[in-house]
Amino acid sequence: MDTQANRVDLTRYVSNLDRNVYAIYNLPEEVIAVIFAYVSRSPASFRDNLAKLLQDEELAVSATAGGMATVNSQKAARFHEKWVVGYGHSSVAEHAVAHLGVEQISRLASAELELANTFNSFTEYSQRYQRPQRGAVYIPASLPERERQEYLALQEAAFDTYEALLQGLIPHLSQTLSRQEGESDKRFQSRVEKIAFEDARYVLTLATYTSLGLTGNGRALRDTLVRLLSSPNLESRQLAQDLEREISQVIPTLLKHVKPSQYHLETRRELDQLPLNPPGSDLQGESFTGPRARFVDLIDYDQALTHVCIQLLISHKGMDRATVAETVQSWSRELKEDCVERALKHLRFFDNPRDEFRHLSYHMEMQLSEANWHQLLRHNRGTHFSFAEPTIRFGYTIPPHIREAGLTETYQQFIARAEDHYMRIKDEHPEAAPYCVTNAHHRQITATASLWEMYHLINLRTSPEAQWDIRETFAQLHHQLSKHHPALARYAQRRM
Repeated sequence: MDTQANRVDLTRYVSNLDRNVYAIYNLPEEVIAVIFAYVSRSPASFRDNLAKLLQDEELAVSATAGGMATVNSQKAARFHEKWVVGYGHSSVAEHAVAHLGVEQISRLASAELELANTFNSFTEYSQRYQRPQRGAVYIPASLPERERQEYLALQEAAFDTYEALLQGLIPHLSQTLSRQEGESDKRFQSRVEKIAFEDARYVLTLATYTSLGLTGNGRALRDTLVRLLSSPNLESRQLAQDLEREISQVIPTLLKHVKPSQYHLETRRELDQLPLNPPGSDLQGESFTGPRARFVDLIDYDQALTHVCIQLLISHKGMDRATVAETVQSWSRELKEDCVERALKHLRFFDNPRDEFRHLSYHMEMQLSEANWHQLLRHNRGTHFSFAEPTIRFGYTIPPHIREAGLTETYQQFIARAEDHYMRIKDEHPEAAPYCVTNAHHRQITATASLWEMYHLINLRTSPEAQWDIRETFAQLHHQLSKHHPALARYAQRRM
């Protein structure tokens, strides 16, 4: 029985007083973290621990009429030093959550932020659905006045080209797209504009501002700040300082000791000393019409089947690995394929495979447009990426509708101008050059994902609703997976 809780009115802070499952709310995030921290050291219920905290003079929680409880910040800091930092539980920080709005950061910095920690959640402004504002671009502080004006002229030219492409794409798409059954004029025009937006945006640069919503727990946010503070990108380092200031309003103590990682800084200096750039590595690449994606180090098909079947039987039969392995290795390929078929055939559109499929990993190499890359780095559920800095060396994508509308020359003229500007400033102002890279230019990426994750990505990204660039990426990977691992790929594409 919640004896302590019975002596304190908790009705403002918990959803019920008499059931085993209840929500906790109207409290500062760090107080919630402490309540959960107690569970490893106290036999009392969460409600009892909350009642104890509410009576603790050191914490000094006070209720505000109709609103969230507040705490004395100095007392709260001492309290958390004692109970959170003193516990040595970094996992405690996972129970404190902050929600942040992040506005007017470049597409370059937003990608670095979104990849700094996989436990954060993001929703970002979409250039596929909205028209960016002219002049809304990041300006590197290191550029002298003359180079600054040339840089701004490039950004203006990017927007001029963007608008010219829209003016050509909208009438072309209005004449060539088929109307959907029952589609009104207004809905059809909205669809036309969305497609025009997503194709014209390929000429916008990575300097273009974006906005995003960020939700993260204390531990993930702390790790995010460390990565950003260790970035070679000044904008990202400044962003980390801004984030730390605002997050500290919500979970101050749990962000203590945030500083750049000496490991990352020193390792970057070590790698800089290697002869990493082959001759001609900065030359402009040829143009392509789409992405390139392939599997590397693909495991032998029979080995893959055996691995998955062993995992399935260990879980389902409760047997030790040695016994199961001996059995499965005696099976024919057909029997192994039948085992996989039984584990996958009942998947529906929005189902995920059983967790045993997480044990089989795939490694991929990709050259993707920046527009494609910004889609890929979001909405994945466990892919691990390594990625090169933005560059012009791997060529660029030309959207098919731009070719069909006779706009290729307009498009390529600006791409050539952006590449020329990149080449002219990359040696003297290397920190500014990546902001001249466009959404069309390809980035080199390697990725590792489990078969479970491949099912999620292929199912989501090959659907008719997916954008054409990323749909082509995963169509390529699905084709390869179906060719080399047919039974394992059979149900990956379900939203047709």
